Amino acid sequence: MRLFFICLLAFLSINGKFSSAQTLNTDSVYVPIAPMENFSGMGRLEILDKRKKAVGKSVLSAELDNYSPSSEVFQIESGLPWISAYEITCYGHGTNGQSRESFAILNPLIMYYPLMAAYKFSETTGCSEVDYLLVNKLNYRKEAKLITARIDYTSFYNKNKVFYKIHLSDTNARDLGYNFAYASVANNIRFAESRNLSNTITPTRGFYHRGGSCGVAGGCNNYSPRQTELEFYITSLPAELYIKLWKNRPADENVDADMNYRLIFE
Repeated sequence: MRLFFICLLAFLSINGKFSSAQTLNTDSVYVPIAPMENFSGMGRLEILDKRKKAVGKSVLSAELDNYSPSSEVFQIESGLPWISAYEITCYGHGTNGQSRESFAILNPLIMYYPLMAAYKFSETTGCSEVDYLLVNKLNYRKEAKLITARIDYTSFYNKNKVFYKIHLSDTNARDLGYNFAYASVANNIRFAESRNLSNTITPTRGFYHRGGSCGVAGGCNNYSPRQTELEFYITSLPAELYIKLWKNRPADENVDADMNYRLIFE
């Protein structure tokens, strides 16, 4: 009988540990991803209202109840065309169709994401949405202050057979008040520059404005600037960046982050 109770207590103890471990993960929340939209011709206030609504219904809404789009990030102008996801990827320029920057604007938790570079795939492997390299899975763990974003890079590589250089946008991080970043993990990642996000605490600098890279007279609203410290190559899959984000400049990279962001290429 005594042996029975000892075994029972051991079982309950082990079961309790499993229950606790499961509880630790119950704060993981799936975040739905909004599709891109065509912003061309829209007014500035209409686009900013879309942004406010996207932040307001996000899992960070309680922490951002006084949110207002940053005037430094949103230097956009009313009535302009916006750079096109399809045309920039297929032809290197253009504004017809869904707007490339709408993806980040409508998905505020995607703190860093690859810009669709002008690879002119119409001249090589043909046009496909896999070339957009959009985040396709997103979740958030409140207790860990951790956002995890996943991208299907395998389909991109199978189509193009090349690990193209990736340029990251940090507009969402900057707009939500995260002014400094550091990649504490860079697995299967080779940065293009010696001074980069993986070895230097880096200010967030991205913004939207009227630019001339879309190939139309008068320019269009698009992302800027080019940030060489955010450019890298994937060397093999899976690859990962684990980015620590701070509102104020930390003393060093070991300071606990205000937000953590995992960007995984699968």
